[in-house]
Amino acid sequence: MTVPLSGELDVGTQAATSARISEALAAAPRFLILDLRDVDFLGSAGLSVLIETQRAAAARNISVCLVATRRATLLPLELTGLSTMFPVFASPEDAIRSADAEREQAGVVPGVGANVRQ
Repeated sequence: MTVPLSGELDVGTQAATSARISEALAAAPRFLILDLRDVDFLGSAGLSVLIETQRAAAARNISVCLVATRRATLLPLELTGLSTMFPVFASPEDAIRSADAEREQAGVVPGVGANVRQ
């Protein structure tokens, strides 16, 4: 499941962003992709949302990855070390391919029963 985010991720958008991500997690996808390509500013409150998302997802056994290509998002992720907490990809398609490859290595057959990609 991909959640596209845009604009500024800061204290002014923290509650709405958290609610949107919580809704996505409630759907219990196998993995969650947060698409940050249209984010213009990633402040400390936005970084906190990412950390909270990782914790909530881990409790539900949901993998989280980020799509980020712009300095406005990559720099804060790198400076805070969050780029090591999340896999970061250039596109949602790259993230999906990576998740599929990991599942294949684990012996999961795509398209079968509960293993169908979200």
